[in-house]
This record gives sequence, structure tokens and C-alpha cells, in this order.
Amino acid sequence: MNRPATSNRRREQGALTVITPLLLLIVVILSVMALDGARLYMLRGEMQAQVNVAAQAAAGEAQSCGGQFVSTAVIQSRALAAAQAQGFNAEDGTLQVQVGLIEDADGSNVLSFRPVNFVEESNAVLVTYTRSEPISLLLPESTFGTLEMSVNAAARKEVTATISAAGGTAGVGGDGSLLGSLLGVVLNQPGFSLDPTSLDSLENATVQLGDLLSTLGVDDLTELLGLDADQLASAIADVGGVAAPVASLLDDIATSQGIETIKVSDVIEVVEATSVPEDSEFPVYDLVISLVLNLAEQQQAGEGGVLALPLNINDLNIPLIADIETVDLGLHVGEPPTVAIGPARQDADGNWRTQFYAPDVTLQLRASAEILPINILGLVTFSLADLEIPLAVNAGGGRGYLVAADCAAGSSNTVEFTVDLEREVARIVTGSLDSEGELQSSPLDADVGRVSLLFGLLSIDPLLHLDAELDGTVPGVAETVVLDPRYDLYCDPLAGCAEVGYEDLGSGLAGLNLGLTVNASLLEGTLGGISLGQVLNPVVDLVEGLLADVVVSLGDALINPLLRTLGVGLGGISVNVSAANQDAIQVIENITVASGQG
Repeated sequence: MNRPATSNRRREQGALTVITPLLLLIVVILSVMALDGARLYMLRGEMQAQVNVAAQAAAGEAQSCGGQFVSTAVIQSRALAAAQAQGFNAEDGTLQVQVGLIEDADGSNVLSFRPVNFVEESNAVLVTYTRSEPISLLLPESTFGTLEMSVNAAARKEVTATISAAGGTAGVGGDGSLLGSLLGVVLNQPGFSLDPTSLDSLENATVQLGDLLSTLGVDDLTELLGLDADQLASAIADVGGVAAPVASLLDDIATSQGIETIKVSDVIEVVEATSVPEDSEFPVYDLVISLVLNLAEQQQAGEGGVLALPLNINDLNIPLIADIETVDLGLHVGEPPTVAIGPARQDADGNWRTQFYAPDVTLQLRASAEILPINILGLVTFSLADLEIPLAVNAGGGRGYLVAADCAAGSSNTVEFTVDLEREVARIVTGSLDSEGELQSSPLDADVGRVSLLFGLLSIDPLLHLDAELDGTVPGVAETVVLDPRYDLYCDPLAGCAEVGYEDLGSGLAGLNLGLTVNASLLEGTLGGISLGQVLNPVVDLVEGLLADVVVSLGDALINPLLRTLGVGLGGISVNVSAANQDAIQVIENITVASGQG
């Protein structure tokens, strides 16, 4: 009766003899796989750490932050060195480094990395680490195979500058009365007076974006750029502070005729997709000058293309000129300047994203003057020359590009900016401006040797009448300028945050290559067999020299002060960086790589 039980026990023992080793094998395999899984997980973490530090190190060498001389070779070497310091070994796998852009391409707030064709377009670096690893170190590779592991990280580092080429410190200390004349015209307030001390108070004065947004009740910069310029002027006045001395001027600008056709985007130009923090600052003086010149451009159409500026010439002291009977000054605005905000990199077409412009202005001046008069008790009066001088002056101006930024790093809190400048040819001619602001050449008239007797009851015809044509130029110049000193990102607000820039407003009319052509038919005649040219040439040479001196003197007294107040000079340009914002370096692990290149 006990045989079946004994047989069952024997069968169970046999089964356990077979199953137990299998179970032990499975436990061992699972334990090994758990250990291998932990090893692979830890390895992946190490790989991720290596690409993270590599991307961060390389991002500082991208175009948006790497200074004047960026290259893919430098970026790759920086990434490799940082990865090796973190434990990367080239025998274990491959490290791929790409330059590109981190951007929100579709407006979904999901960032992606897009490779670019040229390093000059870049603001980020993507580092990818790929290696093939056995799934298990203990179990046979022929059975369990290998695992292809790949991690990536992209890092973005960029500084955004607020930059302009008008006004700024170049305008401070200019002739307030001349700027006042311009303001009087555009504000339709003849005799407008402007206290130069009010302008002096605006040196280095800025207004924060956050204050403007709060005052205007808008949420972001996009809404601000869509507003009318009169709202911007009112907001600057309401913010007060350093702008308080010119609050009334800003109020006048805000209510002036034509301001409703000007948008804030005409005054402040922000590069597309640029993030502008609310603590960004705008130079108040430059905004005022841009608003005024935008108004002047709007109004000149109704004035035949040239705005007439009334001048107070009572206190003019011009050498060689005894009396200026009349001076008419006109202004034509070709293109008003803007305050530009953006990074130091190119777009996909190879154009620098952040461009700024010097004011494109042309002046027209007409003066009547008497040179070197002699009066003997009223019985005899003599003047060397009576002049009718029409001058047309194109300031040249030009444009510039923000081409490099050497970002703050480590213990340094400063940024070095580099700009390319293209200054246009400045020109002055005897003549006038047409309705498009183009220079039209015409001669000036000079009567040489006018004599009157007996208190002007008897006059003698001038000895000589000259038609003189003047054409002078300052050639255009292209140059690369490193702004000095470096911009301090964290200056003391109480002590004042100084802007940095470059200023070359030219040497005025004295720097022009003046060419003067004198025509006088009398010089071709003879008298008693003697050539009149031989007799009168010394007089002509004297008058020619005096004409050049008078033109330069008029320029120094009237033209140069007005141009410099507007931030330009003949053949010159000024550049000012009033604010810069550098966000913390942004690292994104396992970022999506957008297809295609820019």
C-alpha cells in the first residue's frame, strides 16, 4: 500500500534535481542583468555628464559669445577638452560637435536645436556622444549582443545689446539753440527754447523696459512696439527720474502733429526672436533724437522736402566776415535713426542681425556776407568781396553692425563688443537741395572790390565778379572697431551705469578736401597789351583762399554744432551701447534636432 507514495516522492525529488539548478541559473542571470542594467544606467549618466560639460564649454565659443575670432575648430577642441576632463575616452566611443541655434521654431515654447551652415550664425552648440556597449560583461556577448547608446546636450550662451548711432554722449554739450530751432519747427512752436543743462542731465540716462511696460499697461515688448510713438513719449515723461528735466519736451512731442503716424517700432528696432528682459534699458537722449527726426521726416513732405530752421545769428562770431545779412538753414531727413536691440550673429543669408544707422541728414545753408570792409569816415567804403553763399551739405552718416561679443565668463562680469562700421561719403557743394534731399550744384556769387563814396551816394561797379563752385568730400570708410572699455553687466546703479561706445564725428569742414573752381571772363582780356589775368590773378587767389576760410567758418559756427547735437558729423559716426543682457548659460539634455539647416 506504500509503494505509490514512495514513487511520488522519488518523482518529486527528481524534478527538484532538474528545476533547482535552472532556478539558480535564472536567479544568477537576473542578478547579472540587474547589475548590468545599473552599470548601463550609471554609464549613461556619466556619458550625459560628459556631453553637458562639453556643450557648456563649447557654447562660450559660438558666434553670439565667442568674440571676434570664432571657428568650428576652436569649438570642437573646447568641447573635447571639457569632455576628457570629465572622463571621456575616444577609444570608448565618438563625440560629435555641431554648431547651430537653439530656438522656438514653431511658437510652441518647445525648444529645438537647428544646425546652421556657418559658425557665424550660431548661438549654441550640440554635443552627441555615441558608444557601443556589451549588454552584459559576465554573460556571453555572442548571445546577449551589444547596445548602441547615444546621449546629447545642447547649450546656448548669448548676450543681447542695446545699441545706437545717434545722440548719446555725442549730443551732450552740443548747441542747444540749434536743436531748439529744429524742435520749434517739428513741434510748431516758433522760438522754442531748450536749456542745454536739460540735455546735459540726460548723459548716460536710461529708462527701463519694465517701467515703460508698467506705465503703458502692456504685457510685453511685442505690444509695446505696436503702439504709437506719442504713447512712448508720454510714458518716458511719466516714468520721470532722469528724464524729468525734459518731461515737458516729451509732452510736447507726444501731442505734436504727425506723431500718430509713427510707431514705437520706428524708434526701437528689435531683432526677430530676440528675448529682451524687463530690466533692459533704453537711452533717453537717443529716443528723443529719433522721435524728433521721425517727426521732421513726416513734416518735410509739406515743406517741399526741406524744413526751414529759423536761426538766431546775433551772436555769431565768424572770422573775416564783418556782417551776415541773412542766413537761411534747411534740413532734410533721409532716414531717422533707431535704437537697435539684438545679438552679435548673422542670419541664414549672411547678414548681421543687429544693424544700426547714423542719422541720414542733409543741410542747406544760404548766407549773404561782406568780407574785410574798410570805412573811412563814411566818405569812402570798400569791401574786398560781397558774397552770396549757397551751401548744401550731406553729413555722410553711415551704418554699422554688431559683429562680435566676448561674453562675461568666470570671475569677469564684462562683455567686449565689436562693431563693423561703414561710413558713407560726406559731401559739401555750393548749391541747394531738391525735394528728395539730393545735392544740386550751383555757383556762389562774389563781387570783388566794391567801392562807394559820400555815404553811399555814389558807387563804383565791382572790380571783378566771380562765379565760384565748391565741391568737397570726406571719403567713406569701412572699419572694425572694438568698443573700449568692456561693458560692465553688473555696475552699481547708484553710481550710474556708463555706456560704452566709439565716437568719431569727423573734423568738420576743415577736414574736407575742398576743391574750388573760379570763373571770371575778365581774366582772359588784355589792357594795353598786358594780360588782365597777370594783374588780377593775385586778387583771385586771395579771394579763393578767403572763400574757403569763410565756408569753413560757417560750417564751424552753424553746421557742425547742429550735426553733432544729432549725433553725427561730416564723415563721422558715433556708436553707443547703453545696455546689455547676458542670460545664464542654458543646457538642454536630449534636445530634439530640427531637420534642415539655416
